[in-house]
Amino acid sequence: MSIIPINERRSSDFDPWALDLWDPFLDFPLFPSSLSNVFHELNPGFSSVNSRLDWSETRSVHVLKAALPAFANEDVLVELQEDRVLQISTDSGSFMTKIKLPENAKIEELKAFMSNGVVTVTVPKVEADRPNVRAIEISGED
Repeated sequence: MSIIPINERRSSDFDPWALDLWDPFLDFPLFPSSLSNVFHELNPGFSSVNSRLDWSETRSVHVLKAALPAFANEDVLVELQEDRVLQISTDSGSFMTKIKLPENAKIEELKAFMSNGVVTVTVPKVEADRPNVRAIEISGED
C-alpha cells in the first residue's frame, strides 16, 4: 500500500511539483461526489487569497494595512460603502474584506496608499471634545 496514492489524474508520477493534488474523498464509497468540490460547485468562480490584515490606532488616526503581494495598484479597489463600511477587494474577486469604521472616524478624509503589495488606509479621528478647564487662584494666608 502506498502512503501517497497515485491516480490517473496525475500528469506525471515523477513530477513532485505537479499541481494536481490527491483528493482523499475521490474514491470514498459513501459519497457520490468529491467533498473537495462542494465549495466550488456552490461558487464556480471561487478562489481565495490568503492575506494579512493589521488594524492599528494612534491618538489621531486609524490605520488599516492589507498585504496583497500578488496584485498591482490598479487591481485593488478601496470603497467606502453605506453605514461606514470600508471594503477592500480585488478586480478578480479573489480577495474581499469589509470593516466597519468606528464612529470617531472622519470618513470624508479617508486616504489609501499602496506600496510593495501592501495597501495602507488611513482614516483621521474626530478630535475629542476637551473639557474647558480653567485654573482657579487660591487665596488665603500661609
